[in-house]
Amino acid sequence: MEKLALKLINDIENKTQEQLRMLEENFHSQRESTIHHYNQEAVEESNLYIEQELAELKNSVRQSETQFKWKVKKNLFIRRDELVEGLFDKLRIKLIEYSKSEAYQTKFVQLINQTFEAEQFKDAMLYVKEGDCVFFKDAFKSNSSIKVECSNLIEVGGFILQESNGKMAIEMTLDHQLKVQKEWFFAHSELHF
Repeated sequence: MEKLALKLINDIENKTQEQLRMLEENFHSQRESTIHHYNQEAVEESNLYIEQELAELKNSVRQSETQFKWKVKKNLFIRRDELVEGLFDKLRIKLIEYSKSEAYQTKFVQLINQTFEAEQFKDAMLYVKEGDCVFFKDAFKSNSSIKVECSNLIEVGGFILQESNGKMAIEMTLDHQLKVQKEWFFAHSELHF
């Protein structure tokens, strides 16, 4: 009986040891599985976070790049506008210098006479810039059909010939031609900002 009791105790102890070993293996297996599961979730979550941060960073870079390109374009347009304005200012100065020459005076006297005859005016008012007034009054003093007046509307040169009854006026000012050329240039070059 004692042997039987010892055998029983040994069997119970062996079974208990076996169950403890299996429980311990099961515990380690579940622990490893749980750790692996949490690690995988953490990796997925961090990848998602990284992707979101990367997308936000890309958007920020695109926005900064767009703003930078816009500033560069704006500065280029402003600079081009300044250059074109400078070009037309220089042209205006050259036209003012030309309007002080004999060639200008001769050409415009001929042009006024041609216009007067072509339009068959009987009497007309000739408007010229302040600096041309004396010259054109002298040039047309023998023609009583043309009265010369100074006009503050003309700064560069040229003339406005208006029929004395006011029905028709012909503008051939350098001011107007310069303005028309500038408008044409901006309309066709698409450089105006």
